[in-house]
Amino acid sequence: MEEAPKTDAASALITAEAKAAEVEHFEQVIKAFQFYQEHGLQVVRKGELSYSRLPLGHQQILQHLPGKADAQKRAIEVNQNFLATIVGHAKSFICTSQLLHDARTHFDVLGSGETLDMDKIRCTLRQFMRDWSEEGANERSQCYQPITDALEAYYSHYPKEERYRLKVLLPGAGLGRLAYNVAKLGFSAQGCEFSYQMLISSNYILNYAPGPKTLALHPWVLSSSNVWDTEGHQLQRVLVPDELPGGLPPSVDFSMVAGDFLEVYRGQHGEWDCVATSFFIDTASNIVDYVEHIHSLLSDGGIWINLGPLLYHYTDSPDVDSIELSYSELRMLILHYGFEIQQEVERTCY
Repeated sequence: MEEAPKTDAASALITAEAKAAEVEHFEQVIKAFQFYQEHGLQVVRKGELSYSRLPLGHQQILQHLPGKADAQKRAIEVNQNFLATIVGHAKSFICTSQLLHDARTHFDVLGSGETLDMDKIRCTLRQFMRDWSEEGANERSQCYQPITDALEAYYSHYPKEERYRLKVLLPGAGLGRLAYNVAKLGFSAQGCEFSYQMLISSNYILNYAPGPKTLALHPWVLSSSNVWDTEGHQLQRVLVPDELPGGLPPSVDFSMVAGDFLEVYRGQHGEWDCVATSFFIDTASNIVDYVEHIHSLLSDGGIWINLGPLLYHYTDSPDVDSIELSYSELRMLILHYGFEIQQEVERTCY
């Protein structure tokens, strides 16, 4: 009797372990969505407790604060309802994943929330405002429109009815708005995203939103620093989506893919006409990997369009390597890999 190859057994074991770890991570994300209201109430209760400890004279001066806390609680409930709706459609996302078939979306006990990443849930709410509300239109015009303008300008010679033949890859796609905007222009577009918070949220807004401006949320309700106006900012209510995704030009292929950009597209040499990155390249631990990979993905004559800062994500992570280049160093790296820089513009946010 022949012995089974050890590499196969080890591979199967690693796969099983990897699947278990992925399911555990996904379920932690779902729990964080469901724990949001309790988390938000804890934040408000801290403020209420601080108010109760003030001298009576100071309480009288700030006597509007209990009413503000009540308004925050109502807004938090609105947010929880919105997040619960996203989770309610997460099963459709699970069904498309080979790793998550055993993942749950309902839990009788959520625990204390200490192990949950609530900052990412709050960030998700804020990103909905930026990507899918009327109020976010100005910000989108600054970080997305330069990319779509450059794309259209570069392929201006290409007949609009033939644009669907051009494949545009958008790593770090977030909630999918830029990828959707590219597809609306007639290009075939694929967004790639690693974060489950973003993935289940984009799955909902792109596929299941009931109509334009039908979903309410308060993106800033738990933000208390640098607030200019309570009603106009901290308690601001926005409606999403500003437009219902759909109605793409005929033959356009539009999709979102889950996974690590470096892994998902490994081996796809020369298969993309454009790679468009918005606020993405500084997420790299080794930015050389990103530049090298983007170059390998592009077909002859293909283009890379990039916009965003160099706020390296792992700067303050002592246990993660981080190659942090200045723009001049990054420019040198880009040229090293054979890119020709046709246009470069420095943009500021002030």
